[in-house]
Amino acid sequence: MKKTAVKMRNEVRREQVIQAALKIVGKKGVGGLTTAAIARAVGVSEANLYRHFKNKEEILFETGKGIGDAIRRNLEVVLATPVRPVLKLKRVFLLHLEFIEKNEGIPRLGFSEEMHINNKRLKKEFLKNIERYASGLEALFRDAQRLGSVRRDVDRRALAAMLIGMVQVLVMRWSLSGFSFSLKNEGMKLWKNYEKCITPERP
Repeated sequence: MKKTAVKMRNEVRREQVIQAALKIVGKKGVGGLTTAAIARAVGVSEANLYRHFKNKEEILFETGKGIGDAIRRNLEVVLATPVRPVLKLKRVFLLHLEFIEKNEGIPRLGFSEEMHINNKRLKKEFLKNIERYASGLEALFRDAQRLGSVRRDVDRRALAAMLIGMVQVLVMRWSLSGFSFSLKNEGMKLWKNYEKCITPERP
């Protein structure tokens, strides 16, 4: 029982550190992320921080992994709901935007030099998560095409890439504007047009 309680406390502390890191990146960028800043945000000493993580690079990796895990969980929840495939696609799209909107550090980490150049392990993890997410979307498109609610003459992989691309472009605009508009509201405008493009014309 004692070991279990200690393990639970460690897991809670690790999650606190990851959340603090993401908030700092959202406010100051990856360049502003230091172990001292994380320790202050969590309310522990730097020495205590190193009991849970080897270094800042490991914290960034676990932060990136946590982002991917959360987005994948959203997809799994939607996949399990008994609604039409097109409605599932819409829910996945909006949940993705809502999650990012609550975590401004995601685009600043995702578009950072740390992600694209400096941290190969983090880059590999992010790419793996994108590919898993795309595979889940492809499965949704396959079901929608089978039911005739999405055009069958468009490649499923292309449809998934287009949906992910909409998120990326919208999030880039949102980040560059200083988070000045609602991602979900702007996303709904895009979704209405996207749905028109992928839905078969009715005779």
